[in-house]
Amino acid sequence: MPLELLHGSNPPVAPRIGVALGGGSARGYAHIGVLAALERRGLRPDVLVGTSFGAVIAALYALGHSPAQLREDAERMRRRDVLPRIVDVGLGRGALFAGGRLEAYFHGLVGDARIEDLPRTLAIVATDVDTGERVVLRSGPLAKALRASASLPGLFAPVAWEGRRLIDGGIGAPVPLSTLEGFGVDVALGVGAGVEARDSRGLRLARNAVRSRVGRGVRRAFAGAPERRRAGAFGTLGRALALTMDAWGQAGDALPAGEGGSVHVQTRPPIHWLRFDLAAAAIAAGDAAMDAAWPGLGRRLAALGV
Repeated sequence: MPLELLHGSNPPVAPRIGVALGGGSARGYAHIGVLAALERRGLRPDVLVGTSFGAVIAALYALGHSPAQLREDAERMRRRDVLPRIVDVGLGRGALFAGGRLEAYFHGLVGDARIEDLPRTLAIVATDVDTGERVVLRSGPLAKALRASASLPGLFAPVAWEGRRLIDGGIGAPVPLSTLEGFGVDVALGVGAGVEARDSRGLRLARNAVRSRVGRGVRRAFAGAPERRRAGAFGTLGRALALTMDAWGQAGDALPAGEGGSVHVQTRPPIHWLRFDLAAAAIAAGDAAMDAAWPGLGRRLAALGV
């Protein structure tokens, strides 16, 4: 379905817009502000791609929740409403938590919905813990896909999915902008809700440590050589931690600005990743970031006749 302008009696046909929402836990509430800013300008995305918490926001929007609804629900959220409901012991599966309660929590949000049946096109991004490959989920049970994309390595056990074992999509694609290339969109908007390395002393320290000789040795020990990789929980945990170290080592100082039909927006929410009670601040940061990015996005739209 082509993008439609929300206002006007005879809206012209407009380019297809795709939005890729990155991870960031509670910081991901910034995505609601971005979506609200787009709708305020008469635009709704045709295609949504999400990873980790960005997948949750993308899924709810694709289900038909308005930014106003999302904001209302988010501003009622507290840590005590989330954390006790998603923890279940999973040490025997190579992680602290098994993940069953996490999936049940997502099921409470999206019910029995399937990705392929949603009113808007949606894709959920996860990572194969055994190969490190990005996996794009375009069909199947939505709650299970959200669990896979949000399964932080070492924290939640991998999710079995069609012969693969999947973990957090943010490991391989913190902002899955390139995933939109297969969806025929004319304008692709990538939204980051984490913290860029230039803004995070902790991330810079982690990146430097991973890139050091000692860090490279630790990474190899975690991953294990292909011919002698350990099976079972410890092997799974080691590979997950190795992938996490890879992500730290590849962290850039800033998101690229984007080129051609793509635009990157970094929202920089001023909250900790577990402060679910501060959703309003994150949403405001997303709205402000979209306002700042609008000239660039507007030029791309104008070049396409919008």
